[in-house]
Amino acid sequence: MTVYRNVASLILAVMLLQAASGILSVSTPLALDYMNASALGVGIVAAVFSAGFMLGAWFAPEVVRQVGHIRAYSAAAAIYAAGILGMSLAFDPIAWGLLRFFQGAASAVMFTAAESWIADSTPRSKRGGVMGMYQLLLKVSMACGPLLIVDHAPSDMRPFIWAGLIMVLAVIPLCATRRAQPVLPDRDAISLVGMLKIPPAALAGAIVAGIANTGVTSQLPLYAKDLEPGAAGASAASLYIAAMVGGTITQWPAGLISDRVDRRLVVAFLALMALVACIALFMTAGRVSFSITVVLAALWGAGALSFYSVSASHATDRTEPGQIASVMSGMLFVWAAGSVAGPIVTGVTADTELGQPGVFAVVAILYFALMAANLWRVTVMKRPGAAQRQPFVAVSATSVVEGEVQEEAERPPTPAQPG
Repeated sequence: MTVYRNVASLILAVMLLQAASGILSVSTPLALDYMNASALGVGIVAAVFSAGFMLGAWFAPEVVRQVGHIRAYSAAAAIYAAGILGMSLAFDPIAWGLLRFFQGAASAVMFTAAESWIADSTPRSKRGGVMGMYQLLLKVSMACGPLLIVDHAPSDMRPFIWAGLIMVLAVIPLCATRRAQPVLPDRDAISLVGMLKIPPAALAGAIVAGIANTGVTSQLPLYAKDLEPGAAGASAASLYIAAMVGGTITQWPAGLISDRVDRRLVVAFLALMALVACIALFMTAGRVSFSITVVLAALWGAGALSFYSVSASHATDRTEPGQIASVMSGMLFVWAAGSVAGPIVTGVTADTELGQPGVFAVVAILYFALMAANLWRVTVMKRPGAAQRQPFVAVSATSVVEGEVQEEAERPPTPAQPG
């Protein structure tokens, strides 16, 4: 248990970050809709956040190396909190887009500082378990954040005050830790060359996770609001929490199964779950009770929010030793690029005659393509010989340093020198 106590304050800091992010994921689209922003406008603001994260992930390792983990994390948290509170003062979609860009960049720096510190503080033999628990707790905290705003109207600025308050509190656990700051391992910025080394099936997983998953979550609160206009906050929070819970429940079983069968088959099955849920959410919108819609949202989360980790594990299986960090950086870059495009695509779709339900019809095509691509790679493009399989490690699409964590965990210990 000592190893978990060593990183408890670091994990708590990121949990608070994710709780604030969960609040913003629900309250921002609803507030933008209240400002009469179009669905495309909502999507653009979500895309701008992803663009900020993309830029922040590129430069975050260098920022941490220059000023240290605590200073980098604290400064980024201050920028993020100021941006959240600024949203409550500047009630304008254009201003919000600018503020969300800086929040995205700050988020990448915070993840880099905290995750690299967690990895450094954890013995190699325990790193898989610690990082798995870390990813699980982050999903739980992201699902719990919206519970604070279920009774708030879209015009209410208190959710942003809550999010800003939690983000400020996220600084305390990291600053209060007694552990010495680690030295961040040297590495280059996210390399575009890394994308060329990603196996095609894993590349498809990163693209679809970015476009489809981010696109759905950017519009999900508006879909919920259309179903229950009189309780927009509660309905939006309910669907969001259901999706997060669904993804949390299936993440580890999917990973364990993928250690025993071809990971591409697991990804195909998860994509099928997401596909079925999307078709149901499209066809049943406004025609069934809201409780059934919540179950369908959970089914969507169970499939859609779990396949990225399995795809990432497939990528590491097919990667030469010493190249994992480059490939994982490439996966992150592809996901981030998709997460910029996804909210715009779904925003355009929601502004057509299809409305918010049409979002699920469009992303269903992507999930079908992901399922077909993985099945095709298994059956038609199967290569002779088995890949060097690595144990499944839960990876978040927002994890900036997970490649380094996996690579270090798989490196054999340095032999003791004779003395």
